[in-house]
Amino acid sequence: MYLPLPTPEEMALWDRLAMDDMGIMPEILMENASLEALNVIKYRFEALRGRSALVFAGSGNNGGDAFALARHLWNHDVKVMILHSKRLKEYSGPAGYQLSLAVSLEIPLMYLHEYNLDFLKGVDIIVDGLLGTGFSGQLREEYVEWIKAINKLAENSYVIALDIPSGIDGVTGKPSPVAVRADDTVTFEEAKLGLFQPPAREYVGCLAVGKIGIPVKIKMENPPQHYGLTMYVLDQLAFPRKTMHKGEAGHLLVVGGSAGLSGAAVLCALGALRAGTGLVTIACPASLAGSIRSGWPEIMVLPLGNEQHWHEGLMAELKTYLDRFDSVVIGPGMGREDLTGGFVRKYLESMHPRTVFDADALYFFARDTKLLKNLSQARDIILTPHPGELARFFDVSAETINRDRTYFSRKFTQTYGVSLVLKGACTIVAGKDSPFYVSPFATPNLATGGSGDVLAGIMGSLLGRGFKPVDAANIGVYWHGLAGKELEKKYPVRGNLAREIADALPLVMAMVRNREEECFPDSVI
Repeated sequence: MYLPLPTPEEMALWDRLAMDDMGIMPEILMENASLEALNVIKYRFEALRGRSALVFAGSGNNGGDAFALARHLWNHDVKVMILHSKRLKEYSGPAGYQLSLAVSLEIPLMYLHEYNLDFLKGVDIIVDGLLGTGFSGQLREEYVEWIKAINKLAENSYVIALDIPSGIDGVTGKPSPVAVRADDTVTFEEAKLGLFQPPAREYVGCLAVGKIGIPVKIKMENPPQHYGLTMYVLDQLAFPRKTMHKGEAGHLLVVGGSAGLSGAAVLCALGALRAGTGLVTIACPASLAGSIRSGWPEIMVLPLGNEQHWHEGLMAELKTYLDRFDSVVIGPGMGREDLTGGFVRKYLESMHPRTVFDADALYFFARDTKLLKNLSQARDIILTPHPGELARFFDVSAETINRDRTYFSRKFTQTYGVSLVLKGACTIVAGKDSPFYVSPFATPNLATGGSGDVLAGIMGSLLGRGFKPVDAANIGVYWHGLAGKELEKKYPVRGNLAREIADALPLVMAMVRNREEECFPDSVI
């Protein structure tokens, strides 16, 4: 259901425990890694005999993986040349052992510092084994030139990266400042956190996870802090009984809408209805009720007061209805008037125990973070900021948030003790007492006005059907992302509407139930 995403430090711990506590020789782990990479290459090529391969081997264990893979390719009658980043006599340990095997087979080797890459001609296969997941900081000048040479050759060659494309930070996924653009990345034992981060997406290609023999016992006793969402998270949704009635599927209240912004509340309601909620009601200032009711007969309306605007007095009226609903989403299209802030404050005094705070509601929390103290002891609460909204809590820019999304997500949950959904490419779900979860989806089809409102409706629907906040968020985020991915087929250059994301929800769920191969994201094998 969840894909472990260790950081480089967590992966290094697993390696060390496997070798020191279990006695597994590092040469075995390296051999297993190279065989997993070979299997990916064999999947891409119908036949290897007579092909040519250029193998870039770095100075560490990643270089050892490359030496071992070069040997396997050589044994499959591939014309191999190894380009190594340090002198042969300087290799030692497991990497030195794998190098010695390549030397014994008389595989051609060249020292990268003494080889003019400008004279390289096209080859069939390029193996990137220059840098592993332990790399961070800025690339040295020679590595920048080597990576640029690989990318130039890649225009007419197949490129496979070992563990992670060289130049990518294993935590943030950022190139530093360049990185190898791979067709396939085979990552060893488990996918690394950086591979799931948005900046890495254009470099990773298709991601395969190759098991190298780290005992499950070690991983269970030393779990990572981050996990990736997979299709199997949707298996938590029970298949509806044929004799069910709408009352069994929950009743969601959407508190939102204002003059000129009522569409946000409607999209939230549509997200919930398409996710299977039995009933949805929008609570809004009375002047908006007529337009919502006439345009959307499937959505019920609860008019409040006689005005066009939100104010704290409306909460006294709403309070009498709250126990009729299974969950609440508050914020879509409410606006940011000071009087609206007064309503939000009053809501916190008598709030529904299962509430999603979205959109404009978050604006008032950022203006007065003391309000969040009301939420830290609440039972089932989710906050859903996008990077710009989260940035207000830290007085930074949205760009700063996006440069290290996991750091700011962790800091927010630790500071305020609430469950968080940080929206955007590769959305992050962070529970106050849970690991961090990362969505595999980075699709422009979700980057459209109203998309977040649909997501809030899905999560509100799931909260109302009894799911805990983190589970509701994980299911909602994956389901929403899968719908966006499906819309790429019809709208390859975007142009879809937010309501079409909602409309696609039942379709993609049918695909999941049938386990159609196409419903897997193409970034994860």
